[in-house]
Amino acid sequence: MLTIEKSINKEKWNEFLDDNQYISFLQDFEYGEIEKSLGREVLRLGFFLKESKELVGICQLVGYKGKRNGLVIHHGPVIKEQYLEEALKLMINFLKEQKYNHKYKFLRINPIESDDKISTFKKLGFILAPTYAVSENFWLKKIQKDEDMIKEMNSSHKKLVLDSLKKPFLEIEKTNDQSKLDIFWKIYEDLARRKKFIPYSKEFIFKEFEIFNKGNKALLFLGKIEVDYVSAAIVIFSHRNAFYHHSASYPVKEPINYKLQWEIIKEAQKRKCYFYNFWGIARKENSSHPWYGLSQFKKGFGGSLVKLCPAVDYRFKNSYWLIYLYEKVSRKKL
Repeated sequence: MLTIEKSINKEKWNEFLDDNQYISFLQDFEYGEIEKSLGREVLRLGFFLKESKELVGICQLVGYKGKRNGLVIHHGPVIKEQYLEEALKLMINFLKEQKYNHKYKFLRINPIESDDKISTFKKLGFILAPTYAVSENFWLKKIQKDEDMIKEMNSSHKKLVLDSLKKPFLEIEKTNDQSKLDIFWKIYEDLARRKKFIPYSKEFIFKEFEIFNKGNKALLFLGKIEVDYVSAAIVIFSHRNAFYHHSASYPVKEPINYKLQWEIIKEAQKRKCYFYNFWGIARKENSSHPWYGLSQFKKGFGGSLVKLCPAVDYRFKNSYWLIYLYEKVSRKKL
């Protein structure tokens, strides 16, 4: 039997994620601090065996106000498999006892579980969400010896990486200097305009870098052609994984982005990471998809797809159905 507790300390929280080989960073204690700094409510729950007091699961919930007004669990909860169903039941009851079902209209979970666990959520009254909060898949590349990592690239990527390494005027700068985020932001804004997508806010990106950087868990990679910055990426290092979370580049002919990726991989190797997580890819092989090109770029470096359980919602209030319809229609338009 399980019990539930609030407010586990940072060290114990992140240690549990390490021990359970967590493959995201959105349940990291630091990520909750980012959301709190932006004025959102963050609730951290721990699940313990009643008799032995062993910690068997954790869950970080973020409350979003506004039109949608919901609680969201990004890439979580992280619970030992045999306790998943019991912990979810306990969490729902806890949220109701603590009146969170009065403050918010629904609970949305983007589970870190594999997609065959969807039946567990449906059994407890969850339904498939009309949209997702964060990526529902990952593209993972195993960190190995140089020759093995190059060997698994497709022929085009292999050639471009090797060519880029022969060009000293293509320079990759690694830094944790927060003042240089302005370089990233300028390139990122330009990309958002060209690709017509809604970018993360500047405040969010800068705060993410600041908070993870305090623990030496963030690096900014900047690509230069001679003296001009033309590409940039923010990479998070956590749980012996490197996460390619934010990136942007100007359209250029030189293979600067291939050299930048190789330098990220080399840094992951240096930090003894197990995997380089390229984050999500387009779910369908459709050349008209706005992220088809980026997905092909990621996949060309070699690796494999990890499919996560699709996002699910638990309704607290009947007004949730208005949100459901709005999001469903909006997604169809997209």
